[in-house]
Amino acid sequence: MDKLEAVNPDSQQRDRRRREPGGRQSRKTMKAQDISLSVLYGSSEDWRGVLDMIPVAIYITDAEGRLTYFNAAAERLSGRKPELGVDQWCITWKLFLPDGTPLPHDQCPVAMALKGGEVASGMECIAERPDGSRFWFVPHPRVMRDEEGRISGAINTLVDITPRKSAESQEQQAEQLLGAIVDSSDDAIISKNLDGIITSWNKSAERLFGYTAEEIVGKRVTMLMPPDRLNEEPEIISRLKRGERVDHFETIRRKKDGTLLDISLTISPVRDAQGYIIGASKIARDTTEIKKAARNSRLLGAIVDSSDDAIISKNLDGIITSWNKSAERLFGYTAEEIIGKPVTILIPHDRLNEEPEIISRLKRGERVDHFETIRRTKDGILLDISLTISPVRDAQGLIVGASKIARDITEKKRIEAEIRRANADLEQFAFSASHDLQEPLRNVKIYSDLLTRRYRDKFDGEALEFLGYLQTGATRMETLVKDLLAYTQISRFEPGQETTDANEVLALTKENLTNAIRESNASVTSDPLPSVQMHFSHLQQVLQNLIGNAIKYRSPERKPVIHITAERSGHEFIFGVRDNGIGIAPQYKETIFGIFKRLHTSNEYSGSGIGLAICQRVVEQYKGRIWVESEPGRGSTFRFTIPDSRDLGGYSSHPSG
Repeated sequence: MDKLEAVNPDSQQRDRRRREPGGRQSRKTMKAQDISLSVLYGSSEDWRGVLDMIPVAIYITDAEGRLTYFNAAAERLSGRKPELGVDQWCITWKLFLPDGTPLPHDQCPVAMALKGGEVASGMECIAERPDGSRFWFVPHPRVMRDEEGRISGAINTLVDITPRKSAESQEQQAEQLLGAIVDSSDDAIISKNLDGIITSWNKSAERLFGYTAEEIVGKRVTMLMPPDRLNEEPEIISRLKRGERVDHFETIRRKKDGTLLDISLTISPVRDAQGYIIGASKIARDTTEIKKAARNSRLLGAIVDSSDDAIISKNLDGIITSWNKSAERLFGYTAEEIIGKPVTILIPHDRLNEEPEIISRLKRGERVDHFETIRRTKDGILLDISLTISPVRDAQGLIVGASKIARDITEKKRIEAEIRRANADLEQFAFSASHDLQEPLRNVKIYSDLLTRRYRDKFDGEALEFLGYLQTGATRMETLVKDLLAYTQISRFEPGQETTDANEVLALTKENLTNAIRESNASVTSDPLPSVQMHFSHLQQVLQNLIGNAIKYRSPERKPVIHITAERSGHEFIFGVRDNGIGIAPQYKETIFGIFKRLHTSNEYSGSGIGLAICQRVVEQYKGRIWVESEPGRGSTFRFTIPDSRDLGGYSSHPSG
């Protein structure tokens, strides 16, 4: 009976103990606990010593939850020394649920067990120490009952799971980091099992192939393969089952929309915890652009090597970095002999000053076009060379060197010199011939006129007809010689810096053509015309020939209407002389500018056929061009350009004729 009372005091005794100062337990209650534990461990000192040796936190409460005992591990874990008889329900300072919600002490597992009699075990909690540090633990509360089955207290074991939770957190963070890396990768990262069923699919796989993860996870990987590539999958699976890794496997795969991509695959076996291969991870990289760039590079390399021009590259220090086959043929050095050497090895001593200037222009991002110079071959021969040099930029747009195309123009220069000499000889001959022919032609014309006047009565009709042919031929020949002389004189002048008002030139031209305009009843009008840097007489020659031709080649069905225009286009003026005459067939639009080229007989239309050739020669001397736009029966528009004065660069010579 005494033992029972010590272990299970009645309710009246418990009420009295609660009212004791300081909430201290009665000697009988503590004795009862000592007796209960002594059943298991012997004396009070024995069981206390045993519990203090246990590294797991243990504490004991009475039926109201007041602490009656805690071991050393409990003190270490909680970071505080609880007060027996005062602290209630638990040893910790603050409690929280796993989601961080504060947990009142009177709702902790021990309290709930004592209040409801139910054992709450395995619940994960968070506790905070007075120093602010936190730890995770799992409580294992057990209620203690007396012989009558009434709750007399509780014993709670706290298992510290902080290391495990920390490891789980690190693992979770690692998984999240890995997931973020996988999803942010530019490569498609896919996993599949050994049956070829897709089990994961990252964002880049979605971007690359067009399928969402919802559309393709659970489907066979063969849906990405063109029909002619299906035989690859069994071989890949076979290699994976043997534990092999497939590196940089170049193949073709198909997008959702059917587009075919060049793909590089790296496939690795995936193993379970026991080391068994259960699937594969696959990294797919789109190499379409790389393959295209490689093809273009090979094509460019082939073009460079097959070019007839020497193609050379150098850095900004003038060191040669590449050298094609034509450079070898042209200069005599092999690539092995010259790559790494300064480009000045090709430059004669009197031309060395060119290289710093070229490098300076390249550094400013300028391109050097058709720069004519002299370069030296391996055996010392000097060549006339035309260089086109362009800056080479790196991926960031910085100029790192130059590419150079060198064309041998030695033969071209020789031919040009011969042509110039031949042209000079022809021009001299034409000039001399035109002068020398004038005297005999004058004699033919004079004496045929004398014969006609003095002996008309003595000649029969046939003789007079012959004299008419003679006079007509002499007159026509005289015109031809005069035009030929004009043409050779055009060839002998260089443009000057005289500024001419085209309106004044047109007014004088119309005055010179007064008779032709009156006889044909022609209308000659114009827009306001600009001032151009051109000799007055040269512009007059062009306009007079073009307007004269427009009147001459008029349509018999209508009155001739001629209109002159001029408009600015960029850095030049474009003049136009438009008529409503007989027009020109397309096949003759180029040939009409040839010397003595005529589309009609002299009986149909008078003239020597040299007027348009003179126009072309004048315009080209001023760095312009001339052409015709025409439709037979609808008229023609002759157009010619004269560069704006600010682009002429100035000319030093005046015409010689």
